[in-house]
Amino acid sequence: MSTAGRAYAEVVAAAALWSTLGVAAQYGRDYIWLAFLRSLVAAIISTAVAGWPTRRGLVPGLLLGGLFTVYPLAALLAGVGPAAYLLYTAPLWTTIALLAFGERPTPRDTAGVALVLAAVVLMLYASARGELSPVGLAAGLVSSALYGLYIAAARLMARRGYGADASYGAMPYTLVVTTPALLAYIHAAAAPPALLTALAGLYMGVLGTVVPYRLFSSAVSKIEGSRASVIASVEPVLAALWDFILFGRVPGLLTAAAYILISTAAVVAAKK
Repeated sequence: MSTAGRAYAEVVAAAALWSTLGVAAQYGRDYIWLAFLRSLVAAIISTAVAGWPTRRGLVPGLLLGGLFTVYPLAALLAGVGPAAYLLYTAPLWTTIALLAFGERPTPRDTAGVALVLAAVVLMLYASARGELSPVGLAAGLVSSALYGLYIAAARLMARRGYGADASYGAMPYTLVVTTPALLAYIHAAAAPPALLTALAGLYMGVLGTVVPYRLFSSAVSKIEGSRASVIASVEPVLAALWDFILFGRVPGLLTAAAYILISTAAVVAAKK
């Protein structure tokens, strides 16, 4: 296989693994424990690989910690497919955040944001009509905002030569968010994790976080990042497929239309 071929395979493998995060959340159920275990496993592995983090990883780590906590809730309440597609509305928040740092959106960015906004409006309408859980939709939008802000922070840090601090260096700081959430949860419920929850959290930390990141970062060292991003947009498509195969969920017409808009936006915004 050629170098480019291996890179494409790595991107597809990373997207496939990311697409299963919602599935793991569905089986694990207890989203607070899932968030903490995913955070703990990712922190241990990233520290072993990259060493002790610097303080520069704090802000992206806090954003990722919030994402780790909220995304499983979105998958549980809205469904695996809708949660993944809502996460792909992140370019809206990335564009808004980067405006504050003087980065003006390109015409493709603007077109992508317009498509994302249209998709969000459709999903809000779908929720009002009973197609989506309102709380699940809200959790999906919060996870999207956190992810979009993380992307913006990572991009700004990478320009300054601190890309590693925003990736492996950010993982240990996710515990700053997930640990207090777990302690509050234990104080209120005093419930240890079930075996399936522990296994799902371990899966999310290793195969849902560290391994796909490694695959994707390896791929973008061989091919253009924009091309890798287009290929990676298969992630929410696969998530919707798992939602149908494993849980029998079929999106309503409004939700399906939002899926199409978000997929189009991801391709439009990435192809630069």
